[in-house]
Amino acid sequence: MAEYFVARGLTIPQELSQNPLTNWRRLLVIATSILVIYTGLRVTDIDTSRANPEFAYNLVLQLFNWDFRLLTPQNEFETFWDTVALPLSFFGARNIMTGHPVTTTIYTVIRLMFTIIRSIDVLIVVIVAAVLLGIGSAAGVFALAFHNIGVLGKLYSEAIEGIDHGPIEAITATGANRFQVIWTAVVPQIVNPFISFTIYRLDANVRLAPILGLVGGGGIGFILFQKINLFQYGGAGLIIFFIVVTVAAMDFFSAQVRKRLI
Repeated sequence: MAEYFVARGLTIPQELSQNPLTNWRRLLVIATSILVIYTGLRVTDIDTSRANPEFAYNLVLQLFNWDFRLLTPQNEFETFWDTVALPLSFFGARNIMTGHPVTTTIYTVIRLMFTIIRSIDVLIVVIVAAVLLGIGSAAGVFALAFHNIGVLGKLYSEAIEGIDHGPIEAITATGANRFQVIWTAVVPQIVNPFISFTIYRLDANVRLAPILGLVGGGGIGFILFQKINLFQYGGAGLIIFFIVVTVAAMDFFSAQVRKRLI
C-alpha cells in the first residue's frame, strides 16, 4: 500500500508509515491487556473441570420446548398505579418555584424527596411492599411506581428548568397569572422531552419487571422463577421468549415515537 502512494508522489498517511511491530505504544497496550486478562483469570481461579456441556445443551433444548399451557388464564389479577411525578415536577423546578419564601421551601422539600426516593433501590422497595401488601403484583407495581416518582420527577423538573425564558417573560408582561404562564409558555416547551422521558422509563420498567418476581413482586417474573425452580424449562423458555418479544416491541415503538419528536 505504501508503494502506491510513493509511485504517485503522494504523502504516505501516518498510519501506513508506521510499522505495527515497531509501534511501542500499541505493543504496550496489547501487552498490558494480556497481562490484565491473565491476572484476572489467575485471581478468579475459574474451575471448568466440573462443567457438563451435555447437560447445558439439553437444558437449552428444553428452553425451546415451549409449554403453551401458560397461555391459558392463570387466575392472577393485576392492578395499575399511576405515578404522581408529573404534577410534582412543576413544584420541583427552580425557575417555577423560586421568588417567594413559601414556594422556595416547597421546591427544596420536593427536590429532597426526589433524591431520597431515587436513592432507595427498587428491589428494596418491593421487598418492603411485599411485607406490607403481600407477595403479588400489587407489591411490584407499587415498587415501580414509587421509584418512578423519584426518577421521572427529577427528569421532568430538569426539563422544565432548561426551557427558554423568553416566552415566560412575554406572557408575564401581559399580566397573566402563574397558572396561565405555565400553561401557555412552559407546557408547550416540555411536551416532547416529557414524552421522551416517559417512554424511556416505560421501557426500563418493562425490562425490570421480571426481576421483581424474584423478590416477591409477582407478575410474569414470579411465574418465570417458579418454572425454573420446578425445572419446567419448557414454560420458562416460553416466558423468556415473550419477554424478549415485548422488549423488542417496546424498542421499536419508542424508536418510532422519538423519530417523530425530532
